[in-house]
Amino acid sequence: MDWKKHSRWLLIGVAIAVILLNGWAIFNEYLFIPLLSVGLILAYLLIFRVDLTMYLMAFCTPFSIVLENDKVQLSLSLPAEIIMIALTFLFLCRICYDLRFKKGILSHPITIAIFCYLTWMFFCCITSEIPLVSFKFWLSKIWFVCSSYFMVIHLIDKDIRKWTTYFDCYAVALACVVVITTIKHAAAGFGDHIAHWVMEPFYNDHTAYGAILALFIPVIVGFFFLPETKKGMRVFYGILTLIFLVGFYLSFSRAAWLSLVGAIGVWCLVKLHIRFTWVVAGVAFLGLFFLAFSDDILYTMSRNSQDSSTKSLSDHLQSISNISTDASNVERLNRWNSAFAMIKERPVVGWGPGCYQFCYAPFQDYRYQTIISTDFGDGGNAHSEFIGPTAETGFIGLATVLALMIVVLYYGLTTYKRSKDAATRRLALCATLALITYYIHGTMNNFLDTDKLSLPFWGLFALITVLSNENRSRTALQ
Repeated sequence: MDWKKHSRWLLIGVAIAVILLNGWAIFNEYLFIPLLSVGLILAYLLIFRVDLTMYLMAFCTPFSIVLENDKVQLSLSLPAEIIMIALTFLFLCRICYDLRFKKGILSHPITIAIFCYLTWMFFCCITSEIPLVSFKFWLSKIWFVCSSYFMVIHLIDKDIRKWTTYFDCYAVALACVVVITTIKHAAAGFGDHIAHWVMEPFYNDHTAYGAILALFIPVIVGFFFLPETKKGMRVFYGILTLIFLVGFYLSFSRAAWLSLVGAIGVWCLVKLHIRFTWVVAGVAFLGLFFLAFSDDILYTMSRNSQDSSTKSLSDHLQSISNISTDASNVERLNRWNSAFAMIKERPVVGWGPGCYQFCYAPFQDYRYQTIISTDFGDGGNAHSEFIGPTAETGFIGLATVLALMIVVLYYGLTTYKRSKDAATRRLALCATLALITYYIHGTMNNFLDTDKLSLPFWGLFALITVLSNENRSRTALQ
């Protein structure tokens, strides 16, 4: 008897039965049956096929929807964060069981920088203004990092090609979201106001939507030019790039547009063989220049009265520097000004991770308040990946954030320059450029408290860590 053949048919029969059972249960509103089925399937994948679980997590993330429970004051993005929590639990159990992880990974400067970042955040949870909020925020960071950094390293450590599959899963789902969003946008005649929320419920606004597209464009273009990419896959990546570019333009996110332009500028500097230290010095010089002439710059910007517009690209670009009538820009200044006041009062430990939005209202200056300002902690965060963490975790917290940024960019660029393997070089460069888009965008917005951006962000960290570790090992053997 051919048991292999019979077991295959048995598996197909069971799958059909499960699908029919769940269809009947959903039709009759017996929701516990599909929930139980999903739980059992996830448990099976976690035990026997962790790689498929990772791919499923990446594919589900763009489609995930945030559900909130006011009774326990908890919100989760489902189903992605459930899978992240399950993978984190699996990772921690494995570490406790054999207490082993690749030495080169644990001692890598990127991993050390992550540990410092999370450790200081934990300390600030203890001193937080609202400890319950801060510990919830810290726990979410733990499952983001464990599932999207350490587990991704585990996935790709022996086969780097799995990283492209992992990101392909997210990219395909994101392309579906872009198509759905574009169809909805077209049905509304590409109206001005709908452009800001048409991507809901998948992304909460056009800035987060633009940020993820800006991040993925360098990645997909990099996949297109990988030496081992076959002709059929090049067509696939070409189509994805076209879809992303359409969605990217229609996002009308000025910060996202600037971030991609900045990444292209860095690519030009890399091709011109400009040293990394010179780039860092240039960024520092620009920052000091802005501080020295901030009054003159703000005065010039205050004379610009061009509001954002989806009808004219030139008008939309001109509105970037409008801080007199553009509500989005003025409200951003309001958040930053409030954050600076909070930093001045608690410069060392801040107000606690995740607490900015609940604490900034009393620090608002009426001169910067707009029609979208709020005093109820329901208007979002500080709109900056640098100013917000400083308000929440002090200047030491800012130092850990900057250390993360500098270390990962350094190893990404040095791996690109020093590696002799063409695939390694291109993967390192596209990952670094993708992170640069987010860091530039992060000067004006922050989304790392969401699964949508955290999964690819920490996944890029994982790739650069593995590539640089392999390159160091290869160099040591030569």
